[in-house]
Amino acid sequence: MARTMFCTRCLTEGVPKNVTKGSFAVEVALWFLFCLPGIVYSLWRLTSKHPACPSCGAIELVPPNSPAAKRLRG
Repeated sequence: MARTMFCTRCLTEGVPKNVTKGSFAVEVALWFLFCLPGIVYSLWRLTSKHPACPSCGAIELVPPNSPAAKRLRG
């Protein structure tokens, strides 16, 4: 069950989406051209996943019942 979060940037409440930094195309190119940099880039992409706002993509998420969310809602 996904937990809803509140975005302090766009004031949206919803289930965050998982975002991976980097580019899949660059990852594939590095694998084909250079094996070691491809491994390093793939590992970096795997460890850089983070939740983001489903509306604006921001990472400034707080629980919907937090004081910050209550203050921003007005």
